[in-house]
Amino acid sequence: MTRVSKLTGWILYRKDHYRTNCAFAQRFIDIGNNNKSSLKLIFKDDIYYGVRNNSLCLTDSEGNYLAKPDFVINRTIDPLFSKQLEALNIKVFNSAEIAEICNDKSRTCLEIAKLDIPMVNTLFMDKKSITEKEFSFEYPAVIKTVGGRGGKEVFLARNYEEICKIALSIPDERFVVQELSSNPGRDVRVFVVGKEIVGAVIRISKDGFKANLSLGGSCEPYILSKEERNLVMKIIQHFDFGMVGIDFIFDEKDRFLFNEIEDVAGSRTLSMTSRVDIVSLYMEHIYKTFGL
Repeated sequence: MTRVSKLTGWILYRKDHYRTNCAFAQRFIDIGNNNKSSLKLIFKDDIYYGVRNNSLCLTDSEGNYLAKPDFVINRTIDPLFSKQLEALNIKVFNSAEIAEICNDKSRTCLEIAKLDIPMVNTLFMDKKSITEKEFSFEYPAVIKTVGGRGGKEVFLARNYEEICKIALSIPDERFVVQELSSNPGRDVRVFVVGKEIVGAVIRISKDGFKANLSLGGSCEPYILSKEERNLVMKIIQHFDFGMVGIDFIFDEKDRFLFNEIEDVAGSRTLSMTSRVDIVSLYMEHIYKTFGL
């Protein structure tokens, strides 16, 4: 790749998400403005994109063309917009492909299953299929919308009737139905930058089966065993990650079961439990992709 003297970049947020993540965004801006790059905050809400005069375009609300950056750190969940940026020869972190896969739980499970990674039994469902005929499954079951984040669209069903009721109440047309692990209430998030594991935390539920910190759970540092590290590396080698969080739950023998991959992963739990500077590591990864 051709070496450039100084990169221009955007860190992209939606305004509502930025309000609760402004310190994290500012950390990127502080680290990303140096002799290698200039980085500025851009709100996705202020960008309009599509096709004008037979060409892909990025404009502001008044229709003025925006100057294209060399790269975008996309902290929104919008794979189509990432595709538009990539089609305009703008490098996006994470890529549109990663965003498409990791923001759809069924697609994520499909990809991970190709690697022979242990996970709970999972059905890929939609509202139409759930109401046409009852199916055989182990209860209690966990229902997750394919695009849910932060444990907010995760539900527990004790029977088929409860699955139907939940399915009809959720906003997504598609969802997954999973067996409840035999060891619920704990999970491990492994933080990944590029091809490197940079840290891990265990999250513990205050009560119930969801261990998300935002839902009242607690967290502690977690040291991966050799077997666990090998399992994570198998996933890492399959994908071209920028920065993600890979989540695992436990089976009855405390062995890892794959749960999901977070595309727009926060790092609050990592900051609370370690001195790892994931923002600096991420920026260095970005520079390396440009040969800097």
